[in-house]
Amino acid sequence: MPASRSTPAPTGAAEAKFLGALLGMAIGDALGMPVSGWPAARIADRFGGIDGYRIRVMPDGTEIPGGEITDETEFALAIVEALTTNGGRFTPETVDSIGSRLLYLARGESARWLQPETAAALARSEATLDFVAPLADDGAATGDVAARGVPVGLLHSVGRFDPDALRADAESVTRLTHGAPAAIAATTAVAYCVMLAARGDASPQTWLGETATFLGAGELMDALVRADAVATNGETADVLETIGPGLTATECIPTAFIAAIRATTFPEAVLAAVNAGGATDTVAAIAGAIAGAYGGDTAIPQSLINDLGSRIYISLAAPWFFRTAQARSGVMLSLRPDPNPPRPTEPPRE
Repeated sequence: MPASRSTPAPTGAAEAKFLGALLGMAIGDALGMPVSGWPAARIADRFGGIDGYRIRVMPDGTEIPGGEITDETEFALAIVEALTTNGGRFTPETVDSIGSRLLYLARGESARWLQPETAAALARSEATLDFVAPLADDGAATGDVAARGVPVGLLHSVGRFDPDALRADAESVTRLTHGAPAAIAATTAVAYCVMLAARGDASPQTWLGETATFLGAGELMDALVRADAVATNGETADVLETIGPGLTATECIPTAFIAAIRATTFPEAVLAAVNAGGATDTVAAIAGAIAGAYGGDTAIPQSLINDLGSRIYISLAAPWFFRTAQARSGVMLSLRPDPNPPRPTEPPRE
């Protein structure tokens, strides 16, 4: 991992970590977008490895420009905006606000990226206006849902850490569409690791083990323990191939974590995640968020920021989200609050 270039504040993460995480997530997502679903061998044969933004041609001939984000980042930014508007608290009003934003995205171009279970859940919510999925004994746990843990982890990287509150908030963003324990565990794992990275208190080499311990049980915990056992053995590409590039959270999340942990620079983290194949947008988005949270925005090359489609929105949203996290935790108290502070109000697209 790149050395942290944004010193954590005594009360938690600095603002640069928020910008780094959100930029990192978007960059990883956009790098992985053109080859999402491709095996590593096909990526290597076609491009010799991804090293920058590329267009994607959809089955109907539509060309998606290079640098475009997908649902992972769009949904995360919808959560950021709703939390910023609602004081960083997951009240029923906040959940409805997030849900409304997700419906807006699902009616537009973002629908092309949605996994079937997510699309079906949002269709049900549109009919009922109920944005809390019931708890279920079983169900899919895919990395695209887990990526919602990124803003949750950032929210809890400031002030005194409350593990029960992080778990509750991770469940809230998961149950917008998914009620399975495995899906909730996946979002929780990403939130916890992003929190560790943003705070900068723990060595990256401990993140897999600490996250597994935080989960306490389940298939994802077991997968993180297995990944921790092989995390330092051999070349990064070989380690990632051992884990597997599938769509499930038990593969996506360990792959993303290892890509971030083993990298010495931000580009190494996101490019390793993309070139591993599989759910490349998901894995690289999570890896980019973790690497960006740890290294801060200055660890990200300007060349990757310049051609990112959502860079302007993120540059506006991140500082407000940081201040929201500070206020929520009691770190920052404004003596002269502005009743109408300016903030981004459009959906998370450039």
